[in-house]
Amino acid sequence: MQRTRSEEQWVRACLQQALPDVEVLLHDDGSRPGMHDFDLVREGHRFAALEVTAAADAASLELWKLINGGATWIQEELAGGWIVSLAPTARAKRIRSELPRLLATLEAMGVPQISEFHGPTEDLVERVERLGIISAYQSPTDFPGSVYFTISLPPERSGGWVPDTGDAFSRWVSDWLSEPSQSDNLGKLRRSGAVERHLFLLLPGFTTAPLEALDPLMRPDGPLPTLAPQLPKEITHLWAMSSWNTGDGFHWSPSAGWTRFRKTA
Repeated sequence: MQRTRSEEQWVRACLQQALPDVEVLLHDDGSRPGMHDFDLVREGHRFAALEVTAAADAASLELWKLINGGATWIQEELAGGWIVSLAPTARAKRIRSELPRLLATLEAMGVPQISEFHGPTEDLVERVERLGIISAYQSPTDFPGSVYFTISLPPERSGGWVPDTGDAFSRWVSDWLSEPSQSDNLGKLRRSGAVERHLFLLLPGFTTAPLEALDPLMRPDGPLPTLAPQLPKEITHLWAMSSWNTGDGFHWSPSAGWTRFRKTA
């Protein structure tokens, strides 16, 4: 998935802190397609190419940005206080267009909650399902007309057991890197011709990784994996960190195995 410029600059700052004797130089200047992001240079010699990518749930991120791109959503015709849980596949345009009428109908009927499985009429339940609404609940509010949104994630990405090691991350990232969607990143590193080929993986709040894989990266002093990742031949070194303020980054190299690095602010 494409990163933002600010994310790339954050990665660069973290690498510079982790590798104080190395220059992290921008390689992809946009002059041609298929360029890797950064070169790693030591004493004037490029020793590695590095590509930045993200394991992000693009649909959830896009929906979140569209729904929560500004101040609290206020619909003057509503009493408000609604908390609406959306499926990641919900369409923001349809939500903005059709949800106010649905909530107004519920308020007129005196119904404070509805879900995809339960509601006052079959027609309303069908409308909820079509819009991608998991549930809607109204509570008292000091802000008339207010509507708040959450996105409902699958259970494996929102809860589960807390691992004693980071092995779940090593197993997950090995599978993730073998997916066809990673062919573009692998191609960039292959074409670099560098002896060392580094991939830097970001795991944002809406990630495709299950919680058991994400948890070690966002937990303070989260446990390192004990298993080496199974990397495609295009990748010799792996970096990973979550977008959460807490937790360290993990780095794997053939010589040192798994080590941790501190994230910059």
